[in-house]
Amino acid sequence: MALRKLARVATKELLDPWRLAAAVGLKVVDDEFFKVLVREQGPELTLAGRDHWSGGVYPRPLPNGMLLCFLNPWHSRRRRKITLMEEIVHVHLGHKPTKLVLSADGLEVRDFDRSQEAEAYGIGAAALIPWVTLFPELNKGSTIQDLAEGYDVTTQLVLYRVKITGAYRLYISRQ
Repeated sequence: MALRKLARVATKELLDPWRLAAAVGLKVVDDEFFKVLVREQGPELTLAGRDHWSGGVYPRPLPNGMLLCFLNPWHSRRRRKITLMEEIVHVHLGHKPTKLVLSADGLEVRDFDRSQEAEAYGIGAAALIPWVTLFPELNKGSTIQDLAEGYDVTTQLVLYRVKITGAYRLYISRQ
């Protein structure tokens, strides 16, 4: 609810993470950046690995204090919406950024904090799909697809939200 308040949107309004990003100090890098990167550096930097990442925040602030947020331009806009919400939550809660570490085979990989990622995803999902609006829709028999359209998110995110709130049995009973 704090993120919705920061975004100045009512509970029944759709939350636009691209508008909220600046309020938490994020500058979202646009798709044009990646087009230039592909053109100048070749496809191996972006195309070959494009299915192996969703987004991230560069941990060093710009001179104006903003942090750069990168979203995978090959994901759908709806998928990028929850990814951006995750990054917003990380910044808003002051989560510790991941670091590069050496794996057993000598490769550099990112470390991973499972609880931090689960918290960011869960809070991001709740901000996009508030329970106070989700429950009446489930109770009247709205489908996962209908809810995804209404909230402008992926069906995977709606299903996650329905299950995490404990409302899956209600959902099934109303179908």
